[in-house]
Amino acid sequence: MSDLTYLPLSEEDASQKLILEGCRSIMVDDKTVFLILRDGIVYPIEFVVDGKTVSKLSMSPAIAQTTIPTVVRRVDGDHIFIGSTAGPSILLKATHVEQDVEENETAVSAAVVSEDVMMDDDDDGTLPS
Repeated sequence: MSDLTYLPLSEEDASQKLILEGCRSIMVDDKTVFLILRDGIVYPIEFVVDGKTVSKLSMSPAIAQTTIPTVVRRVDGDHIFIGSTAGPSILLKATHVEQDVEENETAVSAAVVSEDVMMDDDDDGTLPS
Protein backbone atom coordinates (compact mmCIF):
# COMPACT_ATOMS: atom_id res chain seq x y z
CA MET A 1 0.00 0.00 0.00
CA SER A 2 1.43 3.38 -0.95
CA ASP A 3 1.78 6.28 1.47
CA LEU A 4 0.14 9.39 -0.05
CA THR A 5 0.59 12.95 1.15
CA TYR A 6 -2.35 15.33 1.15
CA LEU A 7 -1.48 19.01 0.76
CA PRO A 8 -4.53 21.27 1.06
CA LEU A 9 -4.94 24.18 -1.37
CA SER A 10 -6.81 27.38 -0.66
CA GLU A 11 -10.03 27.89 -2.65
CA GLU A 12 -8.24 30.42 -4.87
CA ASP A 13 -5.38 28.00 -5.64
CA ALA A 14 -7.73 25.06 -6.19
CA SER A 15 -9.81 26.97 -8.76
CA GLN A 16 -6.81 27.60 -11.05
CA LYS A 17 -6.42 25.25 -13.99
CA LEU A 18 -2.77 24.98 -15.00
CA ILE A 19 -1.44 22.97 -17.91
CA LEU A 20 1.92 21.65 -16.75
CA GLU A 21 2.94 19.98 -20.02
CA GLY A 22 6.05 21.75 -21.31
CA CYS A 23 6.59 23.79 -18.16
CA ARG A 24 9.90 24.18 -16.34
CA SER A 25 10.69 24.82 -12.69
CA ILE A 26 13.62 25.96 -10.59
CA MET A 27 14.23 26.42 -6.86
CA VAL A 28 14.98 30.08 -6.11
CA ASP A 29 15.50 29.62 -2.38
CA ASP A 30 14.95 26.91 0.21
CA LYS A 31 11.15 27.39 0.25
CA THR A 32 10.26 28.89 -3.15
CA VAL A 33 10.00 27.39 -6.63
CA PHE A 34 9.41 29.35 -9.83
CA LEU A 35 7.02 27.43 -12.09
CA ILE A 36 7.47 28.66 -15.67
CA LEU A 37 4.58 27.55 -17.88
CA ARG A 38 5.04 26.76 -21.55
CA ASP A 39 3.70 30.22 -22.47
CA GLY A 40 6.39 31.88 -20.29
CA ILE A 41 4.21 32.94 -17.34
CA VAL A 42 6.15 32.67 -14.05
CA TYR A 43 4.34 31.62 -10.87
CA PRO A 44 6.09 31.52 -7.48
CA ILE A 45 5.12 28.50 -5.37
CA GLU A 46 6.06 28.58 -1.70
CA PHE A 47 6.41 25.54 0.52
CA VAL A 48 4.85 26.19 3.93
CA VAL A 49 6.75 24.01 6.38
CA ASP A 50 5.93 22.79 9.85
CA GLY A 51 9.26 21.61 11.21
CA LYS A 52 10.63 19.21 8.60
CA THR A 53 7.23 18.55 7.02
CA VAL A 54 5.71 20.50 4.13
CA SER A 55 2.20 21.30 5.33
CA LYS A 56 0.94 23.40 2.42
CA LEU A 57 1.82 24.69 -1.04
CA SER A 58 1.01 28.35 -1.62
CA MET A 59 0.84 29.63 -5.19
CA SER A 60 1.03 33.41 -5.62
CA PRO A 61 -0.26 35.32 -8.65
CA ALA A 62 1.98 35.42 -11.72
CA ILE A 63 4.97 37.71 -11.25
CA ALA A 64 6.35 37.84 -14.80
CA GLN A 65 6.02 36.60 -18.34
CA THR A 66 9.14 35.58 -20.19
CA THR A 67 9.94 33.71 -23.35
CA ILE A 68 8.84 30.13 -24.09
CA PRO A 69 11.20 28.06 -21.90
CA THR A 70 13.39 25.33 -23.39
CA VAL A 71 15.90 25.20 -20.55
CA VAL A 72 16.05 26.84 -17.10
CA ARG A 73 19.34 26.96 -15.19
CA ARG A 74 20.75 28.88 -12.23
CA VAL A 75 23.73 30.99 -13.31
CA ASP A 76 24.75 32.14 -9.82
CA GLY A 77 23.06 32.93 -6.50
CA ASP A 78 20.72 35.59 -7.92
CA HIS A 79 20.50 34.94 -11.67
CA ILE A 80 18.39 32.41 -13.55
CA PHE A 81 18.90 31.76 -17.27
CA ILE A 82 15.81 30.85 -19.31
CA GLY A 83 16.91 29.60 -22.70
CA SER A 84 14.46 29.45 -25.57
CA THR A 85 14.55 28.15 -29.11
CA ALA A 86 11.36 30.07 -29.95
CA GLY A 87 12.42 33.57 -28.88
CA PRO A 88 15.11 35.56 -27.10
CA SER A 89 16.74 33.93 -24.08
CA ILE A 90 16.23 35.69 -20.76
CA LEU A 91 18.41 36.29 -17.71
CA LEU A 92 16.30 36.85 -14.58
CA LYS A 93 17.52 38.29 -11.31
CA ALA A 94 15.53 36.93 -8.37
CA THR A 95 15.41 39.02 -5.20
CA HIS A 96 13.69 38.06 -1.97
CA VAL A 97 11.55 40.83 -0.44
CA GLU A 98 9.32 40.98 2.60
CA GLN A 99 6.34 43.28 3.08
CA ASP A 100 4.95 44.70 6.29
CA VAL A 101 1.25 43.91 6.60
CA GLU A 102 -1.62 45.01 8.80
CA GLU A 103 -2.40 43.08 11.99
CA ASN A 104 -5.39 41.29 10.44
CA GLU A 105 -3.41 40.02 7.44
CA THR A 106 -0.84 37.27 7.30
CA ALA A 107 2.81 38.02 6.56
CA VAL A 108 3.76 37.94 2.89
CA SER A 109 7.14 37.29 1.35
CA ALA A 110 7.85 36.92 -2.32
CA ALA A 111 10.60 36.53 -4.81
CA VAL A 112 10.77 39.29 -7.41
CA VAL A 113 12.33 39.06 -10.84
CA SER A 114 13.93 41.58 -13.14
CA GLU A 115 14.53 40.66 -16.74
CA ASP A 116 17.54 41.11 -19.03
CA VAL A 117 17.32 40.10 -22.69
CA MET A 118 20.18 37.99 -24.02
CA MET A 119 21.29 38.74 -27.58
CA ASP A 120 22.93 36.43 -30.08
CA ASP A 121 26.40 37.29 -31.40
CA ASP A 122 24.76 38.00 -34.77
CA ASP A 123 22.43 40.62 -33.30
CA ASP A 124 23.06 44.28 -33.95
CA GLY A 125 22.08 45.21 -30.37
CA THR A 126 18.51 46.29 -31.12
CA LEU A 127 15.55 44.60 -29.53
CA PRO A 128 13.09 42.79 -31.78
CA SER A 129 9.84 44.68 -32.33
